[in-house]
This record gives sequence, C-alpha cells and structure tokens, in this order.
Amino acid sequence: MGLAFGGMGTLIVLLGLGVVGHPKPGDAPPWVIVCAGFAFILGGLAVIVGYGVANGVGPDGDVAPGTPWPIRAVQYVLGLGVAVLLAVIATWVAFGPGPRHFSATGTFGRGPASEISGRIAFGAGAVLLWLFTGIVSVMSVRRLRRAGRGQLP
Repeated sequence: MGLAFGGMGTLIVLLGLGVVGHPKPGDAPPWVIVCAGFAFILGGLAVIVGYGVANGVGPDGDVAPGTPWPIRAVQYVLGLGVAVLLAVIATWVAFGPGPRHFSATGTFGRGPASEISGRIAFGAGAVLLWLFTGIVSVMSVRRLRRAGRGQLP
C-alpha cells in the first residue's frame, strides 16, 4: 500500500514539474500539484515506516510500544509533513489568487456551487487543518519526550 501511494505521489510530482504530461489550463499552479504529490509520497512512507519498520500500531493508535526513538521520530515527522501539505493546499484554494470553480453534492442532487461558498468551506477546512497540525505537533513532541525518558508513550 505504501509503495502504491508513493508511486502515485511520484507521478503527481512529475506532472507538477512538467516532466510527465502537462497540467490543463486552469488547473492549480505547479507548486500546488507538487505539494499534493508529496503528500501522497509522505503518506506512503508513513505506511511503510509504521507497518514495515515499526511493526504496526499499539492500542492507542501510536506506533507499537518499544519502537526505537529514531523510528518514532521519523513516523511523527512524516505525519506532520502530510498535515502541513494538506493545510497548505486548502489554504491556497481558500485564499490564493485567481478564480475557483466548485461543485456541491447534496440530498437533492449535485451541481455548481458559488466561488464564495467554496472558498468559505475551504477556508474553514484550512483553519481546522492548521489547528490539527498544531495539535499533532504538540502531541508528537510530548510523546517523543516521554519515549526519550524511557516511559511508555
């Protein structure tokens, strides 16, 4: 699974860099496409480290007890990287320059949505993602400190 995510992310990065194909006019700027690709790559690496190196997760959702500190740190950095990249993308959609085109799906069908409502939704999502990133950062540092002192995380 990690290799599949990594491969998909690599293709997206190569697309954003113009090495493979060319983005359509009106698509996101190349740097946003590259950020999306790296989010997939880091996610794939997190799966590989979490299940291939750290032997899975414990009952609390953290890496397995007894995982060495450096592996634990790498896992936290990969997760933080994914969170930051997703927050950056949502922030660009909400607040970046240029027009945006949104669609909405609801109980009674689907169709185009206004640019304002789309930007508001992505703005709220961006704020929540940055808040999540901050919380994850604090939790990761605390868990790493406890693991460094030999306590169970």
